[in-house]
Amino acid sequence: MSLKKLLEQYLSLVKKLLPEKEGSFAVGIDIGFHSCKMVEISKAGNAYQLNSFAIEPVVDGNIAQAIKAVLAKAKKPNKSPYTSVFGKGTLIRCLPMPRMTLEDLKKSLAIEADKYFPFAQDQIYTDCFILDSSGEDKRIPVLVAASKKEIIDARVKLLTDLGLHTNFITLNPIAVANVLYVLGSSGAAEKKEPAGQVAPASAASSGVAILDMGETVSNLTILVGRLPRFTRDIFLGGQDLNKRISNALGISLQEAEKLKRQPPKDKLTEILNACDSSLTNLISEMRLSFDYFTTENNLHISKLLLTGGASMLEGMKDYFTKNLDIPAENLNPLSLFQIAEDVSQEELKKNATRLSVAIGLALYHYD
Repeated sequence: MSLKKLLEQYLSLVKKLLPEKEGSFAVGIDIGFHSCKMVEISKAGNAYQLNSFAIEPVVDGNIAQAIKAVLAKAKKPNKSPYTSVFGKGTLIRCLPMPRMTLEDLKKSLAIEADKYFPFAQDQIYTDCFILDSSGEDKRIPVLVAASKKEIIDARVKLLTDLGLHTNFITLNPIAVANVLYVLGSSGAAEKKEPAGQVAPASAASSGVAILDMGETVSNLTILVGRLPRFTRDIFLGGQDLNKRISNALGISLQEAEKLKRQPPKDKLTEILNACDSSLTNLISEMRLSFDYFTTENNLHISKLLLTGGASMLEGMKDYFTKNLDIPAENLNPLSLFQIAEDVSQEELKKNATRLSVAIGLALYHYD
C-alpha cells in the first residue's frame, strides 16, 4: 500500500463526505481555549500560497466569538473549515494487533476499544490504520486514534451553531503530521532540506520528534518515514512558563506573556532561568518517551522540531539541544509556501510557528 494511501487512511478521525470545494481556497482553524488561529490557503499546480491568516484571543471563554473574528479576516467566505480537537479525552496509540484487513480491524476496534483506551466503548469515537503489513508476523503495528464523543459532539455543535459545515474534525498531532508530510514530499530543489524534511518510509532509519508547545498542553509526536509511530500529551505549556516568569519578575501574567514573546536582551537570561524548572520537567518527560521509543523500536531520534506558541521564546532551540543532546530547530509550516503580497511579512514572521496546526488542517482540502 502506498504512503499516500496510508496517510489518507490515517489523517482523519471524523471525516464525512466532503461537499464541493469552495473555489480554490481552503481554511483551517486551530481552536484553542485561549486563542483561535485561522489560515486561508490556495494551490496552483504544486505550489501552495498563504492568502490570509488571523489569530484572535478567546475573551471570557467566548470561543464562538473568536471563531467568527478569525473567519471575518478570510478573503473569501468559507462555511466549511477544517478543524481539530486536542488534550484530555483524546488519544493516539501504536498497538500490535492480530493480522487482519483494515475493515476487520475497525470492526474489532468498535467492539474492543475499551481494551486499549481508558474510556468506555460507548463513550468514544475511534479510527485506525495499519502502519506496516509487510512480512508474515501474526501481529502488525496499527495506529489507533480515539476521542471522547462529548468532545467531538461539542465541537460539531459549536460550528453548527455558527452556521458552519462540520465536514472534517481530526486531532492536533495528526494535523501537524500533515504539514510534515507536505514538506517532506515537496521535492524542493534546495541544498538544505527545509525544516520538517523527513525521509521516505523505505529509507527511514531514525525517528523525527515534533514538540507542539501549546498554552496548556504540549504534544510530543515521533515520526518514522513521515508516519506517526508514537504520540503523547504532556500537560505543561505556555501558561506554566508565564506563571514562572510572573512570579520571578513580580509582574502580571499578561506582562509575562509579552516578555516571553519579545524578551529584551537584558532580561532574556532572567526569563530563561525563571522557566527552567518547568522546562526541566518537560525535558524529563520527553527523555522518558524517547527512551521508551528507542527501546521498543530500535531507532534513535535524529532531530527535534519545535512548534506552537510556547516554543517561540528566544533560546528555546539551544535549550532543548543542550539538555536532550538532539539537534533542535523550529518547524516553519510555511517554509515552502508563497505568501500573498498583502500579507504582513512582519506579523507572519512573528507568528508562523503558531500556525502549524491550522496549516496542516487546511492542507487536507487538497488530499
